[in-house]
This record gives sequence, C-alpha cells and structure tokens, in this order.
Amino acid sequence: MGRYENCKYFDSMYNATEKCFPNISRYNARTILREVILAPDDYTVEFNDDSYDKHKIMQMLAHALTMSCVKNSPEETYHDVMNNAAEVMKHMNDGYITDEDYEERQDFLEKIDRYEFTLFAAYCFMKTALSDDETLIDEIVLNVLRLREIRDLITNYTRDEKGITTDREEFERAKPIYCMLKSLQNLGYDYNFSPKERESLDIDHEDDEDLSHRFKHENWLKRIMLLQLRQETAATVTDAPAQPEPSYPSEDELSDKIAILRGTYNKRRFDKNRFIMLKNSQEASNKNDENVV
Repeated sequence: MGRYENCKYFDSMYNATEKCFPNISRYNARTILREVILAPDDYTVEFNDDSYDKHKIMQMLAHALTMSCVKNSPEETYHDVMNNAAEVMKHMNDGYITDEDYEERQDFLEKIDRYEFTLFAAYCFMKTALSDDETLIDEIVLNVLRLREIRDLITNYTRDEKGITTDREEFERAKPIYCMLKSLQNLGYDYNFSPKERESLDIDHEDDEDLSHRFKHENWLKRIMLLQLRQETAATVTDAPAQPEPSYPSEDELSDKIAILRGTYNKRRFDKNRFIMLKNSQEASNKNDENVV
C-alpha cells in the first residue's frame, strides 16, 4: 500500500470543504469535493444557485487544509511539534517505558501523520490548480519534509514497545537528538535540520518522488478520492440491516398450495350421476311431504 492509501485522515478534506462553504451540509460538502477532484478541468461546480471554477475551489481547499494544521501561528505550531518530539525522545529513552510514555509516542506519531496527510493534500491541490503562489507551495513542502524527518527520528530512535527498560547505549544514542530538537525549537520556524544532519541520521526526504516535479498530483487526488469512495460504499453495505433468509414451503405444503389453486383441496370432484340421484331423491321427498299435508 502506498503512502496515505488507507485514507485514515481523509476526513480532513471534508472538514476543509465545510470550512470553505460553511452554509452547506456535510452531504453537499462530500458532493462538492468529489466533483472538484474527479471532474474534467473545464467542469463548473454548481450548488446553491452559484457556479465555481474547480481550480478556484482547489486553491480555497489548499488554504483551508494548511490553516487546519496551524495552532495560532506557523511559528507556534513549529515550536510545539519540536517540543513534543523532544519530550517523546526523552521519555522513551530514559529507562523504563511506561504505558504513559508509549501512549505519548503513539499520540504524537498520530498527530504527525495527520498533519502530513493534510499538508500533502493541500500541496496536491495547489499543484493541480496550477497556482502561482510559489511561496505557499514552498512552505507546504518544507513542512511536509519536516514532518517526515521528525517521524523518522521517532520511529528510528525509540522502541515501539512498552513495559521494558532501555539500556545505556540507547540513552546515549538518543541524547544528542534530544538536544538537537530542543535547539531547533529555540532557533525558530526558519531553521531546520542541515543536509549533513539529515544524511547522518538517515532521515533525508529531499528526493522523495511525490515531492518532485514529475509527480502526478492530480492523479494522486483522484486515486485517494476513489479509494475513499470504495471504503464508504463498503461501510454502507456492512451497516445495512441484515435481510431475513427467504423461507420455502416443504414438499407437502407445496402440494397443498397446488391443490388449492386447482380447486380440489378438501373438495369432492363433481359427479354427474350422483348429482342426478340426489336431485331425484330430493324431489321424491318433497312429494311425500305434500301427500302428508
């Protein structure tokens, strides 16, 4: 499975659509997003008696997605991410790994993954819409790289285990990384790992294919949208109430039903001779009654 293809954080795209169009329902937000991603370039999205160019909506979505990853300012968000990464590095390498230490690690990785998916989606919207806002595009790419590097640091230099004791070697290996994260936190938003640091720590993502000019950004959006629709369809089928199994009549019941349709169930067949005999007997009985009177 490729990057992000579990669509775990796809709801961020629906949330961004609602943010751009606050007067529409969740259902209509889903419809707009599907049309924007899957429609041809010359397609016009229409709703609430308004028409929108799909590339215009893509740029709106990119801005909404980017801002959803910002706490109060980009600088404050960067400070928090670096601080949290440093704390995870410290707590996962300072001896016994408690349940709380491990939960802190998992929550942080979850947040990093959500931020990365959200920003990468914003990046693909900007590129597909042929935006000329290179400043925003460069900033998004920088932050995607940062998130990938930090995730690698956490996964490479902390154990994916709890209830164990780390050794002195692990502590010594993690200590300079902790110090580096704290230094970057204090230096501020404009600083990041140096090329030499990225190479030595094996966290370099500068040559990632999906951040290159060769990458098919529009195809990625369509693929993710189709995968999400497949999951939603499967969930709808799974949640549908179970239909009762059809019951079929037994052989005897089937014979009785056929007999009813033929008009012979619990009935005698018409017998002409018996009818004449009963009729003559009734007439004779009537004559006897008249003679008695």
